[in-house]
Amino acid sequence: MSSATELDGMFQAGIAAYQQGDYAQAVVLLSKLSRCERSAYRMQANMGLVRAYMAQQKWQEAEALCQTIGTSAKPALKQWSQTTLEKIEQRRARPKRLKSGFSPLAAPRNSSAQAAKPSSGFSPLDPAPSDHSDQAQSSLQPVAHQSDVVSRMPNSSGAFVTVAKSTVAKSKTSRRRVLSSPEEVADSPDSATEKGPDEGTGLSMFHYAYLNGETDAAALRGGETDEKTASKAAAGYLWTYAGRLQKGRSLGKMKRGKLWFAQGSSAIAFYLLLRSLIHSSLSLLNGYLHFLDNLFPFWVRSLPSSFSDVTWPLLFGLGLLTLAAPWLWDAWLLLTADRKPLSASQLRAHSAEAAALIHGYCRQRRFSFPTLWTLKTDIPLIFSYGWRPKNARLVISQGLLSQLKEDEIAAVVAYELSHWKGWHWPLLSAQGLILQVLLEGYWQLSVWGNRQPSKLLKYTAGGLAMVSYAVFWLLGIPSRWLSRLRTYYSDRMAAELTGNPNGLTRGLTNLAFGLAVSVEQRTYTPPIVESLMPLLPAVPDLARQPLFGHLPLSQLFAWDSGQPLRLWLSCAETHPPLGDRLRVLMAYAKHWRLDLEIPLLPASRQKQKMTQQDRQVLLQQGTPFFGLAFGLLIGLGLWGTGLVAIWLQWPALDWMYQDMGLLQCCCLLGTSVGILLRINRFFPDLDIAMPASQSVSDWVSRPDILPADSLPAKLPGVLVGRPGIANWLGQDLLLKTSFGLVKLHYFSLLGPLGNVLSREQTPALVQGKSMQVLGWFRRGSRPWLDVDRLRLDNGTLLQAAHPFYSLLLAAVTSFWGLWALVQSSGYVE
Repeated sequence: MSSATELDGMFQAGIAAYQQGDYAQAVVLLSKLSRCERSAYRMQANMGLVRAYMAQQKWQEAEALCQTIGTSAKPALKQWSQTTLEKIEQRRARPKRLKSGFSPLAAPRNSSAQAAKPSSGFSPLDPAPSDHSDQAQSSLQPVAHQSDVVSRMPNSSGAFVTVAKSTVAKSKTSRRRVLSSPEEVADSPDSATEKGPDEGTGLSMFHYAYLNGETDAAALRGGETDEKTASKAAAGYLWTYAGRLQKGRSLGKMKRGKLWFAQGSSAIAFYLLLRSLIHSSLSLLNGYLHFLDNLFPFWVRSLPSSFSDVTWPLLFGLGLLTLAAPWLWDAWLLLTADRKPLSASQLRAHSAEAAALIHGYCRQRRFSFPTLWTLKTDIPLIFSYGWRPKNARLVISQGLLSQLKEDEIAAVVAYELSHWKGWHWPLLSAQGLILQVLLEGYWQLSVWGNRQPSKLLKYTAGGLAMVSYAVFWLLGIPSRWLSRLRTYYSDRMAAELTGNPNGLTRGLTNLAFGLAVSVEQRTYTPPIVESLMPLLPAVPDLARQPLFGHLPLSQLFAWDSGQPLRLWLSCAETHPPLGDRLRVLMAYAKHWRLDLEIPLLPASRQKQKMTQQDRQVLLQQGTPFFGLAFGLLIGLGLWGTGLVAIWLQWPALDWMYQDMGLLQCCCLLGTSVGILLRINRFFPDLDIAMPASQSVSDWVSRPDILPADSLPAKLPGVLVGRPGIANWLGQDLLLKTSFGLVKLHYFSLLGPLGNVLSREQTPALVQGKSMQVLGWFRRGSRPWLDVDRLRLDNGTLLQAAHPFYSLLLAAVTSFWGLWALVQSSGYVE
């Protein structure tokens, strides 16, 4: 058992057994995991075994294993071991003072941070559900103001006891303390304040970032005292759980003209692109059949010319697909993701506010209650599909229910409810289903091809997989602007429905961080995440997730909220910069006079507009695209000159009117000149002997850095990504470093296609190996590194050719443009 998925499944089963009081089974599962080869899982299992032994009162085994953990070189583990040993001695020296039956627990003393989060070491992975059946509230009533809620929890012997939970309702937002650890139930009221470094802070040693061994941030936070954690929260490093309104409130009317335009243009662009791809494919197939028809006239026939006209059949098919999308999605998720029904009572166990919100929203608008599905995956996912509220489907994964808190779940559910009355919802539902099929075809072909011993079968599967991925990527372009634009409207409506912009801020951020952790765990981007990106509320945030807790939140999102070019640089993404969305949400909170979860930047920085220098930088950054636009303007100008020449009867110039070759030449030459103008600036000289870069974390948080800065970087780490055929194009290359995952762009002389043709030089063959990567760091909406060289520990050197690929691309576009001009002028027949 070596895959991360199987190891994670065993670990989750061990935790589940522990939380259910089956400590013997937990010991069996965690003992197997403690002998695995991966150090991260081995350390998790050892820490879990200490907990299980303590619950069974096997003090000697717990003490011996705890001492072994204390030999680790990590300071946080040593601190955890020392504190846990002290706790073992204290509990061994005193008798149990709590017996079975009802026993109230004392509320925590003096710490608002303790009241804000669960104290169990296992809580980030699978928080114990509490019974909210007695909570009666309206759809817009926050759940946090209930008190005296009774739940059942396992004691140290495995039996369930009834525990009363008290809530603190003195501030704007009542913060509940959920007790889910068996040790806390078994201890006396006085022992509630005797907590180790992983209890009471909400950032336990079992925090997901620490468990994966990727960041020292969570590990160090796990070893902090409650006072240090509270001071960090007060300083803005961690969540402060700021207040909310008691019920939703309108923010006024919002103009939707831009959204309507985006919906129409996205639908038209998607149709035209799909039609062009189908027509090109049929023309290529017909040409091949015509060739075979000449060779075998009695056996092969080419397609009739009328068969290539797909206009009306495609329109009819897309309309039928849109109407059938809810049921087709249901079948697809059952086939590929093992979706299961999610009842309202099950949702209420995780978030009573979310269940009440859906009921109230549908009742007020006379909608039918939607169909709820759940996906049994630890990846935090939430999305919806349909074409009207009557057939709406809401999908929530188990990972999201276990990783987000109650009000955060309600906030992201409100985000999904906001889609149901917009025309963008059926458009993205239909487009998303097509993208799902294409990416799943690419992934299944890649997995199958990786298992084939025959090179012929492997390359056949690889070729089909690459075509499927290329079509997926192309068809995803028309929906990006619509997906990006609708987030602002949905964020606003979600804040209005819940009255909790601070909860939505935490929910979106924790969702983005949770998706990043899923990528870290699997060492590649899960296909389901990439295919669902246009439908998800947030996308993986690989750059900032490791920095959470090390930097103030306002600084963590400084680039997204303060960089004037942030929206221009995210125009190719499915979502706007997360920090820009959070800035708007904080403006809503400030409008309602709420405390801010993330301090806003100064007003002068928030309203900062593009200066002349910013425009120059943007021009330098996008010279190929501006060159294309400038060439198009010149071509249209020449067309106009030709039209005037026809009117004035100037035969020397009238040929320029409606000359498509001239227009193509201008556009291609403009693009070529733009590429040439930025090559030297984009790719400065690098030295392999330069020291390793130590400033990547600082580069991520600085708002003044742009991709055009081309920062020279040398990063040590392990190359990871999708395996084998799935990464032939280099679409998912990641470098696993001490400060997290860094996205890599690797181009050969022929670009992504060259990675396939020169298999001996592709980085896909050295995945999983330690190396040093030399390249140019670029801070955009999602930071990445353009690779120049890869040097393995054994001295092997892989040379990329990003500058030469750009130069070749400029040469090809120039030659193509001149050839189009020559052909249109009649010099070549």
